[in-house]
Amino acid sequence: MESDPNFLRDPYKPVDDNVEPPDLECAICFCQFNNVFNTPKVLQCKHTFCLECLARMNVKSTQPDTIQCPLCRSYTPLPDLGLPKLANDSTVLSYLPAAMQHVYSIRFNRNKGKLQVKRVPSSAPALTQTVSQTLDVGNPADLEGQQGRDGGRERSLLMTVLQAPLCKAFIMSMVAIVTVILTIVIIITTNKNCLDSDGTHSQVT
Repeated sequence: MESDPNFLRDPYKPVDDNVEPPDLECAICFCQFNNVFNTPKVLQCKHTFCLECLARMNVKSTQPDTIQCPLCRSYTPLPDLGLPKLANDSTVLSYLPAAMQHVYSIRFNRNKGKLQVKRVPSSAPALTQTVSQTLDVGNPADLEGQQGRDGGRERSLLMTVLQAPLCKAFIMSMVAIVTVILTIVIIITTNKNCLDSDGTHSQVT
């Protein structure tokens, strides 16, 4: 039967009935693998996860040049050209529909936390024509840490300035001046009201 040139193998069934087919879903997000953001990427430990999940892990990692497998905890160094250049799991791809076996070129901008399809041909399958060409995977951990450190430094600097003797004296002087001004305004307003009341009383008499 398989020698027939018109025979088409079901992509979800192995050629050998004794061979277990690979898992076609990412073990992290349980989304089905595809040829865009959920491309199956295989780590050095031979565990496979989708590109999106690996990107989300990478932006939160303090070691951006490596990926730690969430299953066996072993590390895989990233290629020089970045996360999308990790090896594709060709076995998993072979079980996907024929139209999804062409993997599109993806750019990963870690500083912005974005995956982006570099180019989608007009002849691309319907899947890649309907999905977004960019995907937000979160802010990098080191950027969030830097923002937190900057905020902490600003608060620390402010507290240091406020606690300086000269600054304390200036603040106390300003408070005293404002208090005096408010007291004078209240006294003047009270006296004016009293004078107006006396003038009205005199006219009536």
